[in-house]
Amino acid sequence: MIIVNTGNGKGKTTAAIGQIIRSLGRGWKVCLVQLFKGKEFYGEQHILRKLKNLDFYSFAPKHPFCFPEVSKKKASEQCRAALAFFRTITEEKPGHYQLIVLEEFIIAIREGYIALDELLKTLDAVPDNTHVLLTGRGAPRELIRKADLVTEMKEIKHPFSKGQRAQKGIEF
Repeated sequence: MIIVNTGNGKGKTTAAIGQIIRSLGRGWKVCLVQLFKGKEFYGEQHILRKLKNLDFYSFAPKHPFCFPEVSKKKASEQCRAALAFFRTITEEKPGHYQLIVLEEFIIAIREGYIALDELLKTLDAVPDNTHVLLTGRGAPRELIRKADLVTEMKEIKHPFSKGQRAQKGIEF
């Protein structure tokens, strides 16, 4: 299956981590490829790195929107490297992972760091016994059509709109 967690509400990554935990609980081998989330900054990274049967890779640790010192060119190169890595693990180790999570890849597509057609082509080549879960705001229609399961997180209310900063343990 291809699974998409999208929308402007909070919870896309949280739901993906829940899916990782569920899959690991069934003895699956899982791979997490994360974009735009600096190493050891997000709370979940401290726990996920310790789990057996989970391979964790981080690319493009800083997003140019949040970190102006990071060029869009550099971010694009790192995102394309992440897509190439995803392609490599599905081609060279077909069936090795039962679940591959592509964290924030939808953002990379939306912002033009990676090409949608390249991602779709890579998804076409994923072995039948491997599920892929993608997260990020603004999933394009083509990806939604291709997906088997799509969940949209809808923001109803968020403290950020009142000027409250992100909270450790809640947002990161």
